[in-house]
Amino acid sequence: MDHSYLINRINPASTMRALEAFPSYFEIETVNACNARCPMCTIDDWDRRDGLMADDLFLKIATEIGEHKDAVKRVQLFRDGEPLLDKKLAARTAMMKGVCVKKIGISTNAALLTPSKSRDLLEAGMDEVILSIDSLVPEVYEKIRPPLKFDVVMHNILEFIRIRDEIGSSCQAWVRMIRQEANKDEWTWFERFWKKRLKPTDRVDYRNIHNWGNQLKDFRQIAAANVEKPCVALWSLMVIFASGAVPLCNVDFSNKHPLGNVQNSSIAELWQSQEQNRRRAHHLSGDRGAIPMCKGCTVWSEEANTEGERMAA
Repeated sequence: MDHSYLINRINPASTMRALEAFPSYFEIETVNACNARCPMCTIDDWDRRDGLMADDLFLKIATEIGEHKDAVKRVQLFRDGEPLLDKKLAARTAMMKGVCVKKIGISTNAALLTPSKSRDLLEAGMDEVILSIDSLVPEVYEKIRPPLKFDVVMHNILEFIRIRDEIGSSCQAWVRMIRQEANKDEWTWFERFWKKRLKPTDRVDYRNIHNWGNQLKDFRQIAAANVEKPCVALWSLMVIFASGAVPLCNVDFSNKHPLGNVQNSSIAELWQSQEQNRRRAHHLSGDRGAIPMCKGCTVWSEEANTEGERMAA
């Protein structure tokens, strides 16, 4: 039953053996820094100061991913922080495209998404850009994303869409809201506003605020969440920090549960390791609470995302 659940959530065309052989999804943090201080983020609790990922490390990661390109569905060049702070992001996007990765994406708060950066990323072959803007009400937005300015972000997003359409790029734009107490009643007209400005192949969606594996202070849940089933991340997603360290998952921002480091191990070795399989066994046996960060974590619950999303989120 759990196997069917995992396969259906991650990739209905796959098998458990294939999922456990190599990650389907990656979040690669090329820079560990941010220009915002959002209340739904844990940035004030970060213990890491990894800075920028070294070029040789990025090349090592890209090379191995390229060797397993048929197994990889998506590589996202971000994790904790704002990816546009990495001045090499366009070049790194082009490198990943050069090893034939199917989809390259980022998630950005768009405050630094100037027209020139938009062109650089689009021309490098970026396939998907998640544009995070949590409200169409300036006062609400600026409360959620301090110290960013609504007018700047809105302008940058609209310009990105215009430039994308002007140059004929196939890059998909996802406009995303993190739904929380301050904006929970805005979704209907938020969706209507953006759908008028996007292509049918683009997306407008939301993700409900989550508890960062029980680490987000003053967390207020706004939707029910099933946190008993095995977490899809253990069979699908590898996070690689700027230092090369691989944590438990994308909520393990301080690497409290290290899996290893890709500087001295291959991605495949870590993914197939005894430690990773031990974690999976806990989840499959209904004992996810054996890992404190997993107990009650809502990040990958089905209810956390808009209806129909799998690991595409």
